[in-house]
Amino acid sequence: MNRLPWYTFFALCCSFSSCLTEADPQQDNYWSTHVPFRVSYNTFSMPVTEKWIPLPENLGAVPLSEASGLAYSYQNPGKIWTHQDSGNTNILFLLDSETAEIVAKYRIEGTVNIDWEDIEVSFGPEENITYLYISDTGDNNLRRNQYTVYRIKEPVFEEAHRGQTITLSNLELDQIDFDYPDGSHDAEGLMVDPETLDIFLTTKRSTFSKLYVLPYPQENGVRNEAVFAGEFGFRDSSAATTNLQGDKVLIKNRQEIFFWERQMGETMVEMLARTPLRAPYIGEPQGEAICLDPNNNYFTLSEELNSSTPPNLYKYLLSN
Repeated sequence: MNRLPWYTFFALCCSFSSCLTEADPQQDNYWSTHVPFRVSYNTFSMPVTEKWIPLPENLGAVPLSEASGLAYSYQNPGKIWTHQDSGNTNILFLLDSETAEIVAKYRIEGTVNIDWEDIEVSFGPEENITYLYISDTGDNNLRRNQYTVYRIKEPVFEEAHRGQTITLSNLELDQIDFDYPDGSHDAEGLMVDPETLDIFLTTKRSTFSKLYVLPYPQENGVRNEAVFAGEFGFRDSSAATTNLQGDKVLIKNRQEIFFWERQMGETMVEMLARTPLRAPYIGEPQGEAICLDPNNNYFTLSEELNSSTPPNLYKYLLSN
């Protein structure tokens, strides 16, 4: 497994330590005493941040009918991970971030795609290694009593993989099974706090989108219980992401993208309890995927329109 180049990791760590809290929430049994936040705001009158250029670049069509997550690859610079949701197989697609073409496909042995809804690249149990987190957490009919987040070390593309479907077997695969404290939920957004390694999930079918957390260390192969962390002032969350420094968060629904920037000393949940700004979004037929790259540009991808029009990969450029 390739490690991040020392200069990349050093820069990330410097940025990471300068903008995030020095406190370790787990030391004080943080989640056992956490009081969930509940916020209210008018999303229609919410200002739009000027941090990004309003109109995105159209990078090209992606020949996938049900794309449901995006994650920028740190082991494979210039490439993006994506996948499809229920009714599809346990395959990850690696996209070229400049042309939107599918470079290679990877079948993840030992996993099942009941309803994969989001994907994130972040840190994990082994220091200085990037991991893929895949959330099998979709539940349109609210019938499931157990959900799963898979975690693997990020695969490395080789030129021999180009155009191929590669089966990745004998992986160090963490299967983080869990349920909720209050019944079934359809969670379509996933992000990981790179400081604490807590896994956050955002729900879609609640009256307002809810935030749940799987505190680190998550138990592998046993049933964990998610903690209710808070309730947002918007509905229908369909994707979520944070950058590898953990200081910027984007959560989207079908109409809008919401943006938070972490302040000195804030935990992830304290940041998300604040009123966000909106980020630029031109709208998509059924947008269910978003990710940030190392320069804090962000990408979006939709499901196919009317089973006939392939979705486009869009890139929103940082304005400064």
